[in-house]
Amino acid sequence: MTTVTHSPIPSPEAPQSSAPYAAEAVVFDHDGILVDTIRPDYLACSALFEEHGATLPARMWAQEVCGRPDGYPRLFDVLLDSAGAPPGSGASHSAERGTTGPHGHAALQERLSQLWERFMTPEHVRLLPGVRELLTRLRAAGLPVAVASAADAAWVRRWLGHFGIEEYVDTVVGGDEVPRRKPDPAVYLAAAARLGVPPARCVAFEDSLTGVAAARAAGITVTAVPTGLTRSLDYSAADHVLPGLWAVDLSRPPWTAR
Repeated sequence: MTTVTHSPIPSPEAPQSSAPYAAEAVVFDHDGILVDTIRPDYLACSALFEEHGATLPARMWAQEVCGRPDGYPRLFDVLLDSAGAPPGSGASHSAERGTTGPHGHAALQERLSQLWERFMTPEHVRLLPGVRELLTRLRAAGLPVAVASAADAAWVRRWLGHFGIEEYVDTVVGGDEVPRRKPDPAVYLAAAARLGVPPARCVAFEDSLTGVAAARAAGITVTAVPTGLTRSLDYSAADHVLPGLWAVDLSRPPWTAR
C-alpha cells in the first residue's frame, strides 16, 4: 500500500511565530473550521444579489465578509451600487442607507436574515471532515480545547450541540462576549485566559483572513484551513496552511500534516 503524505501549502513569507511547538491548548474558530456555515452564508448572499439583478462578487465576499459580521454593511453598499438604487429610495447616500428607504441597509439586512433562515439549516450546515476525529484525539492527549468565534456564543453552542461535539470543548467565547470582534484579538485572548494557558502556548485553527489576523494579534500560532470558497486568498500571514483538519498530525510538531 502506498502512503500519501500531505504537506502544508508553502507560505515562505509567513511571519515566524515565537510560540513553542509544544502547545498546551487548542483554540478553534467555529464557522468554516468546525462546521460549514460558510457555503450556506454564501448561498444566502448570492440569492440576495440575484433578487436585485446583481451578481455577488465572490472574492470581495471571501476577503471582507467571510468570518467578519461587520462586513455585511460593506456588502450591502456593493449591492446597492451594482443594482442601482431607485430615485427617492433613500439609498443614494451611504449615510442614509442604514436607516431609510425600502432598499437601504435595514431592509437588506432583514431580507438576508430571511435567506439565512432558508439556508442555515441542518440540511445545509454540515460538520467538516476530520473534526470529530481530531477532537477525540485532543481529548485523549489531555489538551484543553476552546472555540473562539466572531459569531455569538449561542450560535456556536447551537451547532456544537446539534453535532454532539460540545463534550470535547472546554469553553466557548463568542463575539458578543468581548468588546470587539475579529480581527481584534479580544476573543482569542479571552479563550486563552479561560483555559488558563498563555496565548504563546496555544495553537489556533482558522479559515478566514480576519480570523488569522485575530489569532496572530493575540500572539497565538495559527494554522489556516481555507474553505473551498476562500482557497484562492493569500494566507501568507498564517504560520501554516493545511487542506483540512483531517490532515493534522499531533505527532509532528507543530501539528502541520500527516
